[in-house]
Amino acid sequence: MRRLFKSFFFGIVLGFLPIASFAQDVHAQQILRIVDFEDAETSQNTGVWLHNILDSEQGLKMEISQEKDGSKKILRLDYDVDSPNPAMVGFWVNLRNQDLREFDTLHVSLKAGGVERFPGNIAFQFTDADSHKAAYLVSSIPMEWKQFEVPLKNFNRIHDWSQIKEFEIIIDDINARPKEGVLLVDEIYVSKDR
Repeated sequence: MRRLFKSFFFGIVLGFLPIASFAQDVHAQQILRIVDFEDAETSQNTGVWLHNILDSEQGLKMEISQEKDGSKKILRLDYDVDSPNPAMVGFWVNLRNQDLREFDTLHVSLKAGGVERFPGNIAFQFTDADSHKAAYLVSSIPMEWKQFEVPLKNFNRIHDWSQIKEFEIIIDDINARPKEGVLLVDEIYVSKDR
């Protein structure tokens, strides 16, 4: 009888302990999408810019298109920074003073389009309400989708994440290899592990 009572008591105690298989529920990830290319309003909140609009040797064209397998919509950036002049182009997302204080990691899915990988660098950049800009370089973009994860603390010139105006992807003539090509972008979001 005593052994049965101990087994019963032990079983009840185990019933109140968390089970390891539910660990993902305890540590759920909070996500905020910066841009969703499936959304029809994306074109109203995004655009491109050129460092020198008078230089016909540099350019950037954006197009939201279907992935080759038809599974989702993606952003295609056809860029050209092969110019004798300083060349820089960018894709921007208007964040409308979004509060990002609760988040700690930026996620961007990229792949090189065309016939070769992108071994050079591109920059991710945030701009806050006081027009402080902070950039972070990523490199070696493969020809298959790769999610780049950057802790927001690496954007160290942003001290107040309560009002973020803009997010950008920047390609310039110094860091880009090749200097003319295609960059494909899928998901852009920020996350926080709870």
